[in-house]
Amino acid sequence: MIFEALQARYGDCLLLTMNGPHNRVVRMLVDGGPRTVFKNSLKPRIEDEREAMELDQLDPLVFDVVMVSHIDEDHIAGILDLFSEMREADENRRPRGHDVTWLLHNSFDGLVGEGEGSVARSFRKETVLAGLGGEDALLKAAAASNSDHTALLVLQSYSQGSRLASLAGALQIARNPPDQTVVSNEHRKPRIFRVGNATLRIVGPLHDEIVKLRDKWSDWRGKNQAPASLAAYLDKSVPNLSSIVAVLEAPEGSILLTGDARGDTILAGLEQSGDLRPGGKVHVNILKLPHHGSINNVDLAFFQRIHADHYVASGDGTYGNPDRETLELLARARPGERFTLHITYSAEECDDTHRAWSASGKNREPYKPSKHSLVGLFKTWKTSHPLISVEQGPVHIRL
Repeated sequence: MIFEALQARYGDCLLLTMNGPHNRVVRMLVDGGPRTVFKNSLKPRIEDEREAMELDQLDPLVFDVVMVSHIDEDHIAGILDLFSEMREADENRRPRGHDVTWLLHNSFDGLVGEGEGSVARSFRKETVLAGLGGEDALLKAAAASNSDHTALLVLQSYSQGSRLASLAGALQIARNPPDQTVVSNEHRKPRIFRVGNATLRIVGPLHDEIVKLRDKWSDWRGKNQAPASLAAYLDKSVPNLSSIVAVLEAPEGSILLTGDARGDTILAGLEQSGDLRPGGKVHVNILKLPHHGSINNVDLAFFQRIHADHYVASGDGTYGNPDRETLELLARARPGERFTLHITYSAEECDDTHRAWSASGKNREPYKPSKHSLVGLFKTWKTSHPLISVEQGPVHIRL
């Protein structure tokens, strides 16, 4: 089984290749990064794979599973480009260069129990912006609160999720099989999919949390409150509530996929699915750090209870991710232990982007090398944590 994390700017784009029945190659794509990632990273990787497989013009490269972890632009935009290219090929009666068997994706409409597309129509960007005082006011508020995601970006993603569902229907791609219901972890009943010779076990989002979200949405609709009050709640809650968290388990090893979920939610889901005993620990071969390594999503207990051979942090320094404080927590949680940390860009690139992002005024805290520099951290690790290996650049792990 091969795990790849492509360079996806400030988002995620993960490609998993594994064995299937009769030695067939099975591919799973998790997220597609923000705009430009499909063109610059994912499409070239598809072309390389086509060449390696010696596919002719009439044979598409098949993704058995495409999973969009949650409704956010830095995860869904590249998948929209992937599907749009397939749609364009159909409209022009050309062979598809790639194809998808089924899609795992929780749209906002599905999460709140509405008909597909209804929220996007009733909760338009312009209406929300008016309620929030306009785009400039929203961006200033986000900078003042040091928010990782503005309500604007999250709300824009709702319509993207609806568009993806429509594209999947037009392309005849099975979505959330077998019945298109929301993918979630009900109490002691984790949803399990077969992916080649592996199993994909859903541990999040928690069904009970989705019920709470639906109650909140129903209450807002019933009272017709100002968009600002709901937007503030959604901005804080929806990326975490909607993130599909899953354990992919194959004969070769295991991978924990976390989306942008909070660490406490991930731990609760692992306990509910039976992967983790209350107060106990669990080991996986690969852990994709939640939310690109943001310190807002993890604490010391998260790393003490989930151990991995390989930790992967996607991010280029935008929003300060991967966050140095997160990596310091990881080292603190596993003193004297051997593991490998993978970052998708070099430490120098991450530091440069973080510094420029802070200088742009989008972050209320100025960049401080002693607090934020990954280059500085990795230098200290050479003496303080010599058993930690650091790999920088596009990630390629073979289990």
